Amino acid sequence: MEFLNGCDLSFSYDGEGGEETLRDVSLTLKKGELAALLGANGCGKTTLVRLLSTLLPLQKGNLTVAGMPAEPGNRYEILRQCGMVFQNPENQFVSTELREDVAFAPENYRLPREEVDRRVEKALKSVGMEAFRNRAPESLSGGEKQKAALAGVLAMEPELLLFDEATTMLDPVGRQEMLLRMRELATEGKAVLMVTHRTEEAVLADRVFLMKEGAVIAEGSPREVLTDLALLREAGAAAPVPVRLYYDLKKQGVLLSECPLTGEELAEVLRCR
Repeated sequence: MEFLNGCDLSFSYDGEGGEETLRDVSLTLKKGELAALLGANGCGKTTLVRLLSTLLPLQKGNLTVAGMPAEPGNRYEILRQCGMVFQNPENQFVSTELREDVAFAPENYRLPREEVDRRVEKALKSVGMEAFRNRAPESLSGGEKQKAALAGVLAMEPELLLFDEATTMLDPVGRQEMLLRMRELATEGKAVLMVTHRTEEAVLADRVFLMKEGAVIAEGSPREVLTDLALLREAGAAAPVPVRLYYDLKKQGVLLSECPLTGEELAEVLRCR
C-alpha cells in the first residue's frame, strides 16, 4: 500500500492560469522504499517535493499522505508525518544549542518533556551526534551540520522523509554517509524520497523517477532508467561513469556481459570477461 500517492499534480507559482512549474506529475511511495527523484537543475524537483510535503498548497490533482488527503484540515498531521532535509542545513537551525534545536519541533507539538528528551537523545544517537548536544550548530562542520539537521527531523519520528539535494554541500565521505543513512531509514520501514541531480546517487534507490521541464518522463528501477543513454540525454542528465564506460567500450568492440551501474559491478564484469 502506498504511503504517499500523488496523481496528476500541477503547480504554478503565478496561480491558476500561470506558467506551470509542474505538469501532471504522478508519483507513489511505499514504506520501506527508497526512491530517487532525478533530473537536471531547474526541472521542478524541489517544487514537487515541497508540494508533496504540503509546504506548497495543492492546486491541481490529488495527493494523499498516510491515507490523508492534502487538505488544509490535515496539514498539521501531515507535517508531523513528513520530515524534510534541505540542501543547506543552516536553513533548519533555530537555536544556539544543538540539543535545543533538535527539541524545537517536538516541543512545538506540545509533547511531554520526558518524551521530548527521549526523542532528542534517540535522534542525536542515530546520527552519531550525541557528543555534540551542547555545541552551537554554527560551530559544526558541513557534514556535522547536515547530520544535526537530520536529527532535528528524526526527533519528530516521521514516517516519510524527503531529502532535497541533501548531499550537495558534503564532501565525498559525508555524501556517502548520508546516502547510507537514507538506505538504513528505508530498511527501518520509513518511506524515503531523495531529490538529486547526481545519477550515481540514484543507483542506490529502489525506484527512480526522471524529471524534465516539470514532468516525470520515466519511472523504473535504477537499471532500467540509468542505463538508457537516450532517455538520460533527453532529461539533461549524465549517465553514471560505469554506464558510460560500458558504452564507450562497446563502441570499441569490447562487449561486456552486462551494463554495470557501480564501480564494483564494473570491476566484476571486467574480471569475469
